[in-house]
Amino acid sequence: MKKLPQKIGILGGSFDPIHKGHIFMALHAHEQYDLDKVWLMPNGHAPHKDEEKMTDAKDRLAMCKLVSDQYTFMETCDIEIRSEEYSYTYFTMQKLAQIYPEYEFYFIMGADSLDYFEKWRHPEIIASLCKILVVNRDDYQKEDLINKINRINQIFPADIQIVHCPKYDVSSTEIRQGQKLDDVLSEVKEYIQKNHLYGL
Repeated sequence: MKKLPQKIGILGGSFDPIHKGHIFMALHAHEQYDLDKVWLMPNGHAPHKDEEKMTDAKDRLAMCKLVSDQYTFMETCDIEIRSEEYSYTYFTMQKLAQIYPEYEFYFIMGADSLDYFEKWRHPEIIASLCKILVVNRDDYQKEDLINKINRINQIFPADIQIVHCPKYDVSSTEIRQGQKLDDVLSEVKEYIQKNHLYGL
């Protein structure tokens, strides 16, 4: 019997810091689409972020590893952190497809990102290399998302599926401001305090 390819979910972001809302997205995508693994992939040189305001990459990577160590289905991928180039998603997915041709990739994004997905750098390449899982955290009506998916498919072919996920009301900004610290794993909270991140 032919062995099916491993199904790998990619959840990228600045993760500054990673919090339970991110974990919630990964859990629901993993369960609803029977993913073998979800890779947490912190941004390296993000083209849309002011790097001077971002926490050092080694700390964001370390916090992701603290999270992935707690879940058997999670791993942390440092491919963007190690790269000297801008972390354009299409380029990262091209590299992953070359390194792991035996894997089937699923790119996980929030429903808000779908609003402007066609304006990303080469979204058609992303869609050609992976299936796209859109996490709807009660922000959008399902009908609106389906209409948006249909509009994207009129521009380029894309296999976009919806992940249904209750809203987890927390943001990295709030945590950096010293709020909602209980919405990070205890291991991450300890790391933040031990390394005096965010002035905490």
